[in-house]
Amino acid sequence: MSGALDRLASGLFALALVGAPLLGLAACDGEKLDPEDGLEREDLGSFTTDTGGGADIPFEPAAGAVSALVHCGPYGYDILATAETITGPGDSAIYDMEDPTGTAMRVGIMSDLLPVLLPVSPDLDLAAGAHSMRMYFDAEEGVTVSCSAVYRTQPVEANPTVDIRVVFVGVNDVAPGLNAAEAETTLASVLDEVNTMWSGGNLEIGAVTYEDFDGDVATYTVVDGDEELGSLLRTVSSTNDRSITFFFVQEITDDAGGTILGLAGGPPGTAAVGGTSKSGVVVTAASFASDPSEVARIMAHEGGHFLGLFHSTEKDGSESDPLSDTPECSNDADGNGTLASNECEGTGAENLMWWNTKDGATMSADQGWVVSRSAAVR
Repeated sequence: MSGALDRLASGLFALALVGAPLLGLAACDGEKLDPEDGLEREDLGSFTTDTGGGADIPFEPAAGAVSALVHCGPYGYDILATAETITGPGDSAIYDMEDPTGTAMRVGIMSDLLPVLLPVSPDLDLAAGAHSMRMYFDAEEGVTVSCSAVYRTQPVEANPTVDIRVVFVGVNDVAPGLNAAEAETTLASVLDEVNTMWSGGNLEIGAVTYEDFDGDVATYTVVDGDEELGSLLRTVSSTNDRSITFFFVQEITDDAGGTILGLAGGPPGTAAVGGTSKSGVVVTAASFASDPSEVARIMAHEGGHFLGLFHSTEKDGSESDPLSDTPECSNDADGNGTLASNECEGTGAENLMWWNTKDGATMSADQGWVVSRSAAVR
């Protein structure tokens, strides 16, 4: 069991964990909320685990639902959680973390809040009826979480669009023109490039709004670590939730002090749900003046994560997405444990969701199939 916890703590997606039997739980009855604009929301209730245990989360997509986003939390940043199993009607197997690539499903490993999107591949159907997700917590004490679901009932459009909300957090000094008054002009070419990268999946940007952050700018100009990232993403209001919110900041650092170009809540983010630690995307603006195309790549790639896409191949080649039209690369020619883009030309490096996005990257048709079912896409 300790080896499983070590792998869980590494933060990689869809790891094969050897879990202990999950312990008892208590749950409140769920409540269906009023339908809205092609979405149906359900309060699934509260669930409490015993020490070292987990929880079975029941949810039930109705006939006609094209996707289900189940999210549970918060449980803090010292705990990681994932799904041990997901089953569908008649206890049909959808996902098993002991064989994470055995089906066309992937699940992230998350601190604070776990969002799970079904389906994440054209090879996985979302059937109507009773489902269950068994959550697994890396915790020494009992954990209580609240769970909800968003079911998309809106049919998938032939030419889907996604609205974008851009929020600037004290970046005008390092990237002149990145403010609400000037951004329509200064970001025009960047958003054109995002559209080009998304076009392979037939996704296009819809309405775009620009805002200057009205919160604690001094705190969030540099986003330092997971907890500060989550705190910033919680400022996304429910009134703006059916879109992707991109926060532009000066710098992002991880908990170990490393610099990061962009981070998304997820995958997937909590699309159409405001006020969570996974409710948006954060992008560094430092390279905007010298290389605006880099900002476009970050936005397109991290936006893909928010809408439910996993890396086509991970940096070390250990995992890949469940999509049949995104090539997998295993050519670590120099044996250094990292799949470089030049080692994987023609076998995945050209895809938008390659772990290290490069110029000319595009979304595939299957990736477009997935994102078009997000609750954020119309």
